[in-house]
Amino acid sequence: MQFGFDEMEDQLVSVVILTWERKEDVLAAVRSVYAQDYKNVEVIVVDNASTDGTVTALRSAFPAVKIIVQERNVGAAAGRNPGIAAATGGIIFLLDSDASLGKDTLKNVVSRFQSAPKAGAITCKILNATTCEIDPATWIFTEKDKADQDVEFSSFSLCECGTAFRKEVLDGTGPFWDLLFFGREGEELGLRVLKAGYQILYSPQSVVHHRASPLKRVTGGNWEYYNLRNCLYIYLIHYPWWMLAGFVPLKLGTSFLRGLRRGYLRQIFRALADVGRQFPILLKKRNPMTDDTARHYLKLQREHGVLSWNLTSWLKYKT
Repeated sequence: MQFGFDEMEDQLVSVVILTWERKEDVLAAVRSVYAQDYKNVEVIVVDNASTDGTVTALRSAFPAVKIIVQERNVGAAAGRNPGIAAATGGIIFLLDSDASLGKDTLKNVVSRFQSAPKAGAITCKILNATTCEIDPATWIFTEKDKADQDVEFSSFSLCECGTAFRKEVLDGTGPFWDLLFFGREGEELGLRVLKAGYQILYSPQSVVHHRASPLKRVTGGNWEYYNLRNCLYIYLIHYPWWMLAGFVPLKLGTSFLRGLRRGYLRQIFRALADVGRQFPILLKKRNPMTDDTARHYLKLQREHGVLSWNLTSWLKYKT
């Protein structure tokens, strides 16, 4: 389905925010949504079992916000899914709790969906809220793209810190993969968007300001564990065998080098053990990209992703 002009102008946008123990941050995030000129919005906050008074503060400050309270912290991937399921808008905008919308972001997203009928997702330009420069924690593209950050392009992936979807796309692809728990959940969902035949647009006119909370959820060796485990999960589900033959050795090699350099070998072996335990289940769920989609994905990676890096950059950034 494609939205008509008049239909898009009045499109309800559902802003879904996942939060955990970030009361002040999520209040600022919601405030930025209601400050938009575009007013046809609903805000849904999923609270991942916070104990800092988040729910009480939200109900007091913003009675119109729909709040979904989880009984326990189910992680970043599964945590967003109840909010997506509750959304009634034709556009679903995912916003991190430590991020805020820039001026006219929702209006720009709605307008861009209107003019780009093949776009299934629009991923925003995410700036560090303090420096107002590209946020290094969320930038998934090349240094050349960073220099040309105000140029729109078709992307190989998305950043769930600030990305909008057509609801019909998520209805077709399904929500985030809960097995991932934390890390690379946007990459995996982005692959399903591409497999469904849609385009992911990086839209520099749609800005999100990331406050980069010092309360990082996963750091150090635990980050290495989730990064390698989830990466291999994604490869096994989505990559055709000829891509697995190239990507798996590269990923294992860089992970072991980084583990040696940073003292995280134990977490690397733990990730591999988990992949081994899940291997029979992953094979049953395997649904690889077609060769045409895989070639298109690799083309986007060569233009805007890690396949554009030389050996020096690869060793610097990946190990």
